[in-house]
Amino acid sequence: MVMGIGQMVVLELPASKLAAVNLAIERTAWKAFKTEIYPTYNLYPIVEPKLENKAKVAY
Repeated sequence: MVMGIGQMVVLELPASKLAAVNLAIERTAWKAFKTEIYPTYNLYPIVEPKLENKAKVAY
């Protein structure tokens, strides 16, 4: 859920590049705006094979 007035940008990138992207955004953002970075992870490729094999699914 996202609340507020503003814009949201979704970037897909390797975790190793996160610090560089965060720094670049902080340095180039207009001073009137506040930037916030919230990293999330796409775990579906990891979970998908487990969901396909019902015998291996453990909750």
